Amino acid sequence: MKRFYIVIVALATIFFYGCNGEKENHSHHSEDIHNHIHENEESHNHDNESEDAHNHNHAHANEHNHSHADIHEDKDVVVFTHQQSENANLKVKKIEYAPFANVIKCSGDIISSPADAVYIVAPTSGIITFGNPFPVDGSVVNKGDKLFKVSSSNLQDGDVAYRTKIAYEKAKRDYERAEELVKDKIVSEKEFSDIKVEYENAKSAYEAVNGCDGNGSAIIAPTEGYISQIMVNNGDYVSVGQKIAMISKNKKLLLRANIEHEDFAHLPKIKSANFRIPMIDFLYKLEEMNGKVLSYGKYITHGENFIPVTFEFYNNHNLIPGTYADIYILTTTEKDVLAVPDDAICEEQGLYYLFVALDCEHFRKTEVSIGESNGDMVQILKGLNSGDLVVTDGVHQLKAASRKSVIPEGHSHSH
Repeated sequence: MKRFYIVIVALATIFFYGCNGEKENHSHHSEDIHNHIHENEESHNHDNESEDAHNHNHAHANEHNHSHADIHEDKDVVVFTHQQSENANLKVKKIEYAPFANVIKCSGDIISSPADAVYIVAPTSGIITFGNPFPVDGSVVNKGDKLFKVSSSNLQDGDVAYRTKIAYEKAKRDYERAEELVKDKIVSEKEFSDIKVEYENAKSAYEAVNGCDGNGSAIIAPTEGYISQIMVNNGDYVSVGQKIAMISKNKKLLLRANIEHEDFAHLPKIKSANFRIPMIDFLYKLEEMNGKVLSYGKYITHGENFIPVTFEFYNNHNLIPGTYADIYILTTTEKDVLAVPDDAICEEQGLYYLFVALDCEHFRKTEVSIGESNGDMVQILKGLNSGDLVVTDGVHQLKAASRKSVIPEGHSHSH
């Protein structure tokens, strides 16, 4: 009997220490995962937090308070281990009520700002010749670059630029000689004044054609930027003052949005806009680019399909005019709205869902009804509670894991 008692005590001791050791190891593992997926939550960033406080915060974050057994029986719960979370760089965000701007989603394009463009005009009449390198739309230019040349040497009246140069040089010689003669009273003050005026006019005319080399007048870039439009062809005849090209500094641009007629009443409420351009995974926010509403249609023109709304912004992202854009126009702001980052939303067979963290290794696939999107955040109308922890990074890995979940034969579910 004594030997039987000793055996029982030994087995009990082994069981007790074994369970405690396993429990202790599991606790440290869970806390590591907890800190990983809640790294962006200030309330969970205390390294000296006790395990009791950790368990309290963990239960508080999970408002549904599901038991461990309930979690495992829930077919919509995806198990994602600590290692998987680290590999997927899994992150969550605590969703709470916050202001959210109503949105008008539309399309449009980016165009050059007239206030940021400079026209090049022909200084004289003649045949235009393109420079070397050959200027084309989109060419980057520096101030002082020789872009074109205008020559009238083969025309009936001869080269205007060359005649202007000869007239300037003669007027300059006459003026310099008169300066000496007026000192000796050989030329009167009135005669000297007339010669001076003639010289200044000839100088202005010569500077207007930027000088010449006998083969025409050079046309130089008055500023740096890029050629946004060339309005003539090489070899064309141009008249004095005719527009030849436009140089855009590309520092300011316009965003032109095309609004549907039914949104006409919302135009006075427009505050700002966000936009995306094809093939670039980035959301441009006008409020971060010193953007402002420049103008919007005050009435609907008969026969027009859209109402134009124009924004001006500083081009601090090297955007190119002529680019198509998907635009999210921001209007009035609602105070208490639940919204999640756009990347948190998944779509499957026309239904939308996201993943809510129940604990460090369990995530519920939760169907939601969505509202408007501003390109960055999506309004949640139904299916989410304030305080829920929603997965924002690593969503695609969780989605793949949910598809690999074992489903009993004869049963299926979809969200």
